[in-house]
Amino acid sequence: MDLKEARGLGARHPWELARLDALRRILSGTLRDGLKVLDLGCGDGFVSRELFNERAVKVTAVDSNFTAADMAALSGQSRNIAYSRTLEGDGRFDLVLLLDVVEHVEDDLGLLMGIAQKRLASGGRILITAPAFNALFSGHDRFLGHRRRYNPGELDSLARRAGLKTISSGYLFSALLLLRALSAVSEKAFGRVNTGTEGAGGWKGGAAATFMVKTALDIDNSLLFALNRAAGIRLPGLTGWVLCEKQL
Repeated sequence: MDLKEARGLGARHPWELARLDALRRILSGTLRDGLKVLDLGCGDGFVSRELFNERAVKVTAVDSNFTAADMAALSGQSRNIAYSRTLEGDGRFDLVLLLDVVEHVEDDLGLLMGIAQKRLASGGRILITAPAFNALFSGHDRFLGHRRRYNPGELDSLARRAGLKTISSGYLFSALLLLRALSAVSEKAFGRVNTGTEGAGGWKGGAAATFMVKTALDIDNSLLFALNRAAGIRLPGLTGWVLCEKQL
């Protein structure tokens, strides 16, 4: 979760929980003991803690927006995760997570090329997720500091231009696409800007509501995975993703 949203955090949003399950599926053939992992732009660290806390891996979790209070709160929460505002040293990693990061930077290609060339071990992998479809750019994107969203094929192209080979790619959350489209159209047509300042951190649903919404999102994502794997059909969704690899 973006730190702008996390600082108002109540319960975990079902979207965030469903995304975590989807990330586990995407990385199922990649995760193993002994990995050196970089979670760049880690937000409040939720994904790294849930993915790696029980694994014999070493994780460096970096976010330039960490405050001293954030660092103090995170310190000691995980035995195998080191949190930092900046990426120090010259070590290389077996797995790099860029989860909703590339849309924040002006030079997304430069960022990815730098990581691939200087930070990724030979045969290492990078998982990129980003908000999909530029036509859906809205006040919430501006609030979060997004510079762009990504149209079909653009994440694959970004990985390829950075010298990486795509292993798999697709979309998540097709069921949310219409809702975001309606919000974007309303904003452009009527000038009603919905910044969504609480975002995922503003979820007020109880356990039952969280379970039901998460279950619906899990089914939605499972359908997207199944169609992609069985028939090569990539239905659109609110989030695009690509898992890519540095060649030996």
